[in-house]
Amino acid sequence: MVSPPPGAMEQKFLQDIADTEKYFIGLIYNHEEKRWRWINNSVFNGNITNQNQNFNCATIGLTKTFDAASCDIRYRRICEKNAK
Repeated sequence: MVSPPPGAMEQKFLQDIADTEKYFIGLIYNHEEKRWRWINNSVFNGNITNQNQNFNCATIGLTKTFDAASCDIRYRRICEKNAK
């Protein structure tokens, strides 16, 4: 049995929620490290499309991918909530 790539289940879950709207997903590009990190500072090991040197945030929605985007755009946000 082949395991899905890291983050694939989370990406599908987020895509199902986002559907046809774009949402920020808590990824921030660190220019010094040249890598994407989650807001909890853990490293993101997936793929980001539409990378542009001025895009520091990432979205999901409309496509089946994580897309780089300007942090200045007003999109809704999807956040993780800890169970009580």
